[in-house]
Amino acid sequence: MMIINIETYQDALKKLAGPGTRQEGIDMLKKILEIKEAHLWRSEVIAPCCGNLGGFACQLNEETSLLEKAISLIEKDDMAAALPMLERLGVLISYGMGQKETPDLIARLTAPAKQTPA
Repeated sequence: MMIINIETYQDALKKLAGPGTRQEGIDMLKKILEIKEAHLWRSEVIAPCCGNLGGFACQLNEETSLLEKAISLIEKDDMAAALPMLERLGVLISYGMGQKETPDLIARLTAPAKQTPA
């Protein structure tokens, strides 16, 4: 089972850089795309009855679109054109899913209450 987080994504990018692991990196990106497409489909299907998932679906749509275009370019050996898409995708994965904000939020929520002077 693959868990999509920034570390998994960065691992796929590292594999793209090595000639011996390039195909493995492409395969990892294709698996990430497959998972994101399934999440997108589910979010679009349940959104009408389960609240507002529009923002989540919108982000997933952008991620799947970026992945499809980037994978196609990578398979054509055009890493220069794929790089901006991969960079944007990295931002979406790390920030969009809360992986960067979460530790700060937890620290703020669990910090001792500040004493106000009487």
